[in-house]
Amino acid sequence: MTDQITLPRLNILQSSQAPEIAEPEARLATGIRRLNLNESPWPPSPLAQAAMTTALTEITRYPDHGCTALISRLSAKNNIHEDRITFGNGSSEILSHIAQVMIEPGDEAILPAPTFPACAAGINQAGGSIINVPVDQHGGNDVPAMLEKLSDKTRIFYLCTPNNPTGAAISANDLKRAATEVPKNCLLVVDEAYFEFSATVPGEGVLDILARRDAPWIVTRSFSKAYGLAGMRIGYAFTSTKELRNSFWSLRTGFNINRVALAGAAAALDDDEYLANTLETVIAERERLAEGLRALGFKPYESQANFLMARSIGPASQYVDALAAKNIMISSLPWPDEDGCLRIGIGQAEDTDAVLVALTEQVKA
Repeated sequence: MTDQITLPRLNILQSSQAPEIAEPEARLATGIRRLNLNESPWPPSPLAQAAMTTALTEITRYPDHGCTALISRLSAKNNIHEDRITFGNGSSEILSHIAQVMIEPGDEAILPAPTFPACAAGINQAGGSIINVPVDQHGGNDVPAMLEKLSDKTRIFYLCTPNNPTGAAISANDLKRAATEVPKNCLLVVDEAYFEFSATVPGEGVLDILARRDAPWIVTRSFSKAYGLAGMRIGYAFTSTKELRNSFWSLRTGFNINRVALAGAAAALDDDEYLANTLETVIAERERLAEGLRALGFKPYESQANFLMARSIGPASQYVDALAAKNIMISSLPWPDEDGCLRIGIGQAEDTDAVLVALTEQVKA
């Protein structure tokens, strides 16, 4: 008879697993239109592709753990000192580390709901308590309501803009309130994985606002979305101080950013024209998809990301299943009512056409 060892934390750890993506079914070559993970349907910049090809010839060597070339470019582009920039194997890794920096058992964190789960997963693992505050009627972080939940136990105040999975951005006024009212013993977190898409909207940026906050903050960003490097797994963050950055840097495992990813990300930052063209194309397709959904009777929400969320006509799950049968992968969200919403990633023009044709058939069925 084998002794059974009980591990009380095992259920907590198992509850925060990454999504499983089967291969080869998920390959584009199979004809599946994968619009459920907010990936870019466009390849990375030609400069990035060339840099990654060259990096493959040096793959026998460990990468630069200091990320020297990339950190220099990010510093120059964002006017942030190099000693306030850190990296993760995707921005989700950095978000999961936040609790290790800030949370002791019994501490609290305030998060919008629904939102991206990486930060919450780390909080649960660290033994913290999560205070979920429902998003507003537009799907945005309800900052005033979140501020009302502050207590002497609050150590993390997490914002996501544009919010994933709703696409709504936080107003500059709400962000200014958070920067002013979140206390100094609490880390203000701003998840900007979709920053490049929202940066097309005029107004004061997140970094400009947070620069005036005399208390700790961190802003996380990603190369997965606008730069089309999801498979390379590379994210980064800006912090309020060198000391805070050092805390996150110390949590990096050795060489957690591979050589090919470093080369591709650095080169992608050099290709502003390609990024601008990508953003313009995504925004145009997003508006075309929204118009088509409205014509069918769905109610799309305003989005500042590379995906669109729309109130469903009847249970959203029926459309997800119907489109999956046609090799079109979209997702549903059980918000704000029992019918829920559809969430559709922005693809190429033919993807938009296929989605609208399939939804038209289902609506008429």
